[in-house]
Amino acid sequence: MFGQYLAVMIGGAFGAVLRYGVSVWVTAVPWKILGINWVGCFLLGLLHAYAARTGRVPEWVRVGLGTGVLGGFTTFSTFSVDSVTLLRHGQWGELTLYVVGSLVGGVLLAWAGTWLGRRGRSGIAQEVAR
Repeated sequence: MFGQYLAVMIGGAFGAVLRYGVSVWVTAVPWKILGINWVGCFLLGLLHAYAARTGRVPEWVRVGLGTGVLGGFTTFSTFSVDSVTLLRHGQWGELTLYVVGSLVGGVLLAWAGTWLGRRGRSGIAQEVAR
């Protein structure tokens, strides 16, 4: 049990530093957060589906990567604050694209990651061969 908490703590620190690094490198507000959240949605779907399919991912690794790294990397709160900022500035078009893109894109990418994670290498090779 302690190992899971430690994995989340270390993973969360790594994910938060990674998000900060990306946000310093990419300056396009709010689109950098959209990209960060999209990547997190895809990877979390992939991780969970792979872990469920194979049964070979220890719980401490799953929560360390999922809740820790990806939880620290992605951010709903910054998405919300960026949305309010766009609203306050009357940027209705950007606000609409950002909110709809975040929600729809995030769900689609989580689905894509899950789909890919359920297939495995042999399933993906069969899909490509079609």
